[in-house]
Formats: sequence, C-alpha cells, structure tokens
Amino acid sequence: MDAKISAFRESFKRLLAEVKGEKIAVAGHIRPDGDCVSSQVAAAWLFRLAGAEKVVCVNSHEVPYLYRPFICGEAFENADAFDVSAYKIVTVDCADYARAGESLKQRKPEVLACIDHHVSNSPYAEINIVDPSSCATAALLAELMTDSGIEIPPEIASVLYVGEMADTRQLTTSNTDFRAFNVAARLVGLGADPAKISVLLYQREKFGRMKLLARFLQSLTMHFSGRVCAGVLPPGVYAATGSQKEDADGLVDYARNIDGVEIALLLEVLDDGGVKGSLRSKVPEMRVNEIAKAFGGGGHLAAAGFSVKTPLDEFYPRLLDVVESRLKAFDAEFSK
Repeated sequence: MDAKISAFRESFKRLLAEVKGEKIAVAGHIRPDGDCVSSQVAAAWLFRLAGAEKVVCVNSHEVPYLYRPFICGEAFENADAFDVSAYKIVTVDCADYARAGESLKQRKPEVLACIDHHVSNSPYAEINIVDPSSCATAALLAELMTDSGIEIPPEIASVLYVGEMADTRQLTTSNTDFRAFNVAARLVGLGADPAKISVLLYQREKFGRMKLLARFLQSLTMHFSGRVCAGVLPPGVYAATGSQKEDADGLVDYARNIDGVEIALLLEVLDDGGVKGSLRSKVPEMRVNEIAKAFGGGGHLAAAGFSVKTPLDEFYPRLLDVVESRLKAFDAEFSK
C-alpha cells in the first residue's frame, strides 16, 4: 500500500464512523465524468456497508450513457430538485463544493466529507481526504478500502476500474505511475474485466457524437505558431447534430493530439451567452489549471476547466492573452 494512504487512515476511519445511522447524499460534480460516477457508486456501496441508514447519489446532470452500465442499480437524483435537508453531504471528485451545483451548496452549505484528487482542491469539508498524487478519485477510494481491510466485491472492483481508466485515458496520462498500475492490477485481481469494460467504454460511440466531433474539428484554429489549438461549439450545435452536452466530453483531446500543440481548448457557447472552457496540455508542467484559475475555474495541471458569463467574442482575446502569458512563463521556466 502506498505510504500516502496511511496519512488518511484515521480520517477514513472517522468518516465510516460518522456515516453510521445517517442519511448520506453522495454528491458528484456537474456534467459528471467516469471517475465522478464510479466514485459515487463505490462510495454509496461503502457507506451502506458502514451502516448508513440511507444513501443516495445526487448530481446536477444525468449520468452519461457510457457509464450507465456501471451504476449497479444506484438511484441518481437531481441535485437541484432533491430534498437534502435530512441528509449529510459527502462529495467525491469535487475540487470545490460549487462544482456539485450552486443550488445544492446554497441549500446545504455544510459538507461532512470530501474525497478528491484535484490539485486545485481547497479543503471545504469537515473531513477532507484529498490526494492530488492519486491518478483518480476512484483509485484513491480503492486504496482507502484496501488499506482498511474492506473486501471489495467484483462489481465494485469493476466500477472503480472504470473510474481509473476514464480519468487516466486507459493508463496513459502523466499521473499514471507505478501506484496507478498497482491499483488497476489489484482491481483486475478482484474481478474487473478489462476487455469487457473496454468494449463498453470505447466501442459504443453514438452517431450524434460523431457528427458533433466533425463540427468541432471543422472549427479548430491554431494560435501562437501552432502551439495552441482552439475549437468552438456554437449555440444550437447539439440539436443540429442530434447529440447531447455529455457528448462533448473528450472532444478537446483531439485538439491536444495534434503534433506540436501544447495547449488545447474547447470553448462551448452556453445558452445564456456565456462560455464553458475545457483545457488540456501534453505535460503537467504547462499547468493549464493556472489559465482556468484566471477565470474562476480550476482542475489538474494538464486538464482543467472554467465557465464565464462573458460573450465569446469579448472573452476570446482575453483568454488568448492569458494563454500567451502561460506559454511565456513555461518557456522562461524550462529554457534555463
């Protein structure tokens, strides 16, 4: 077991004691991804095992269709409509409580616990189990359970494996280290089936998503001598392509994969005229989370996001200025 996990042993033990006999709402972030959904499902199972009276999963948006085969029958409630007054909140994969939804945060400002792996996390819960060195929140949960001697059944091992694969792009991201492979191997040993999971995750693309991808690729623009690539999803693009907002997940990776591109951006124009941005880089040293932070967002060193209410034509030049500053800072740091 990684030595870092021992640092969370007492906090994890306290959390399991705190949920006993309580109603627990496991909250994930807006527009949940595979790590978020998997961590919610695994945490819900864990809290029932620990003696919670009732456990529900709450999200501001629906579970994406790719991850629905792995929810193990869990009930996912809409965070904006669900009455959480009788529940204690545990967030997973949320660097900031606002990421679970402003409505939830306003109605239930107190958070019992946060389990997360984002470098931009600022502790906001009563119990904070945050490890930025972990490749995924699901992987962190797997280690915490193993360290505590909790027997993980095959279906939950599969769920946790999905979360780790989703957040590491099948063990290929910069935070994929020996520890990450060790967790994956342990989960396979507990019953996760890599071949079956791979088919369910990566060989079930929707036609609408392919049309959305085509529109995104057509919008790509290069900046700063090809070091930056940005693409835009305009208003109405989901209806025009027969896709959904969840289908935009991962599109920014296509821009990042272009040879020579160091920073990739996906800019989605929202219905209210604002802009949602996703950023990716090939190396963590680029620290795209600093770009996101400039606009109230955050995330990982090589993957981050933000939302602004400014119209795209007004916001775009400001964004490029910040991106240029980050490139210059990167050059200054690594040209020594």
